[in-house]
Amino acid sequence: MSASPKDDTEVSGFESEQPVVSAAPIGVEQQAGPEVEDYEGESLTPLQAHYLETLRQLIAVKNEYQIAAEYEAWQMDAIKRSIYSALRDCMEANIGEIAKDLLNREHQVN
Repeated sequence: MSASPKDDTEVSGFESEQPVVSAAPIGVEQQAGPEVEDYEGESLTPLQAHYLETLRQLIAVKNEYQIAAEYEAWQMDAIKRSIYSALRDCMEANIGEIAKDLLNREHQVN
């Protein structure tokens, strides 16, 4: 296969645009439970650590959104479904018990 002339076209002008997503995830400053590093004794793989951090951040988003002035039920449902999906990812990565512990700690805090 050969490259078409369109493949060599440079795209420019995007440097000055503001990013749509902020660099820091929402709710990171509000801790939902233990940091992922607290489980280093478990010798987590990078993928397992990623799944746990995703779950922790989603819990923080849920905690922050519960008290938000612009609270809407459909958005909370989406957040809860995301948390469930992250929990399932953790279970598939064989860290389901750690993830459940993280969720249980969140329920005790709230």
